[in-house]
Amino acid sequence: MKLPTKRFHVLLFALLLLSIGCGEQATPTISAEPTNTAVPTNTAAPTDPPPAVVSTATSVATATAAPTSVTDEPTATTESAETNEQDGALISLMLEGNVGILLDGLSAEVQEQITEDWLNASSEEWEARALRQVRLARLRLNFRNFYADGKGQLPLPPQELWTFELDAAGPSRQTVDGHDLVMHAYTFRSTLLTDATSIAESEPELAEIGDQWEEPFIFPADPDHLLQRTDNACLNEAGFPPNSYDAINAWHFYDYTCTADSDGAEGGCHRTTLPGLSCRQAISGRIGEVAATMQFERLAWDAALADSVRVGDITSTVGPDLVTLTEDMNNNRIIYRYFNVTDCAFEEGATGGLGWRRLLLFDATVHNTSTLPLHIGKANAVDDVNNVFIFAPCHGHFHYSNYGDFYISGQEELTGGKQAFCVQSTNRASNNETSPLTHEYTCSFQGIQAGWVDEYIAGLDAQWVDITDLELPEDGGEIVLGFASNRDQFICEGTLVTDENGEQLWEPSGALTSGGESINRPQCEFITDWNVNNESELTLFVPPTGSYVTEPCTENLVGPLRNCGFTNVELAADVATCSPGEDVTLALSDVEIEGQLVARVCEHSDLLGDLACEYTQSVTNRVVASSAESLTFSCPFIRDAENRAGGFSLFVAPLYEALESAD
Repeated sequence: MKLPTKRFHVLLFALLLLSIGCGEQATPTISAEPTNTAVPTNTAAPTDPPPAVVSTATSVATATAAPTSVTDEPTATTESAETNEQDGALISLMLEGNVGILLDGLSAEVQEQITEDWLNASSEEWEARALRQVRLARLRLNFRNFYADGKGQLPLPPQELWTFELDAAGPSRQTVDGHDLVMHAYTFRSTLLTDATSIAESEPELAEIGDQWEEPFIFPADPDHLLQRTDNACLNEAGFPPNSYDAINAWHFYDYTCTADSDGAEGGCHRTTLPGLSCRQAISGRIGEVAATMQFERLAWDAALADSVRVGDITSTVGPDLVTLTEDMNNNRIIYRYFNVTDCAFEEGATGGLGWRRLLLFDATVHNTSTLPLHIGKANAVDDVNNVFIFAPCHGHFHYSNYGDFYISGQEELTGGKQAFCVQSTNRASNNETSPLTHEYTCSFQGIQAGWVDEYIAGLDAQWVDITDLELPEDGGEIVLGFASNRDQFICEGTLVTDENGEQLWEPSGALTSGGESINRPQCEFITDWNVNNESELTLFVPPTGSYVTEPCTENLVGPLRNCGFTNVELAADVATCSPGEDVTLALSDVEIEGQLVARVCEHSDLLGDLACEYTQSVTNRVVASSAESLTFSCPFIRDAENRAGGFSLFVAPLYEALESAD
């Protein structure tokens, strides 16, 4: 396929869950058993339409065709931006939760310090922790139609509308499932504002004013370090490519019903590796379970309340309109990752080479700010007419051509190319009368509902820019990161054009497949100024070395599992060199230690030097209390060294940094 010369297409992976084949095990000691956890039924076999293919057209458009608009599916469509009491509806949400900080495995001295700090911590610190627990409900609510037969999505309101009230009794030290924590009870509240018709589709028990519904959840008592503490036991990868989760984005995948034996691309929780425990076994055994119930109540119409919770601009009432969200790009981080010839990301051109690479990960989100859905339609497995979809056997999905561009201004040599594989509603970003709670869109029937977004979260495989060869000043420097959606007009932000028989019309895009065949795009009558909000740029500072592991901690994370606040300890060449596979005893006599430290040994790269690795990548990760201590570990290969030498890197961080907000 012909690629742009100054921008590069990167594979955008949607948050899509075609089916969730998870159940639940282990009964918690402090929780009631959830009841409405129906297993979804749409587990298509490989011969069925794959999850990422839009329907193909029968022919390329001709000049004589009489255009008409496509008026069929989907059914859930709001056609007017005008609202009144009959158009709008309100639902209150309330959850009584209990969140904490896990003290297990820490010395008595550190436990007492943490306890004292968090017993006196500010309300802002506890509310931030409660927010990180409540957001774990998002996946099951956004994709609730796959869990509960006959019901639809029941999304949380936008996060800016969340409020937390801390229990007046304050925090206390408690034991949960045998685990030692500082806990604080809280009440979460928010309000959904939506249209009047989609509520019954979402939850029939909320069809009338005054109706109530309860949705049960199981949360980890401490919501932090989910991946480090439970591995991938609680992560539902259904519909995602392998290697799409990491320590930061793990909460997006949280599903407490996942079992250890639930695997496979067609509905299982696990695609990358199988864990040894179910989610609930891992949580109760390593953190402590907390049961909570989200209570929904249908409210009488209140115009003042509606005004106070209405969120989301409306930019069009005559056709869908995509807006790229610059603020989401602020969720970015740098990591190191090793690639070999079998990696899908390398095979599909998402890296600049093999071996260790330095990657800039970031979120990329498009928001449909119209009152109408962006409709693509039914997915088909074969697209040999218009060639919009090209099957990628490594990841096992079809690429959708020219969905969006990622670029770094002035760094044209970093070009490469991949495409999205699904256009789907993954989260409801608007909270207004023109944004329904429900939609029919999946990767088998694609589109973005009015007021919803299609998200591509940092950490998804190939959701990055490879900055290994980025030209930077010696001390680092600023770059301009860009995300442009739909530059090549493959998505119809307007009205699809059909011929006199109702057949959708297509036209050559100018791009070609590797075999020289035309890649066609749908004919579309675009809305006025459709592209004025399709591009976002963000200025970032990129340090010359390091990863997010060497950046300051921003969420007051506790203990040796965190991936922030580490400092590189430069070791003499003869100290950092070893024979691969041999035991190494590393003395810490030259390391300045005040209080207890976390010492993390990482691999070393001939190309990139010391690698600031995450906890799950570390050779060893230990708490040390004195410079008289030493670390013992097996010498790792320098994997990108031609002579198969051995070597390592050392990073240290304080075990616990006192809360500034503690009295």
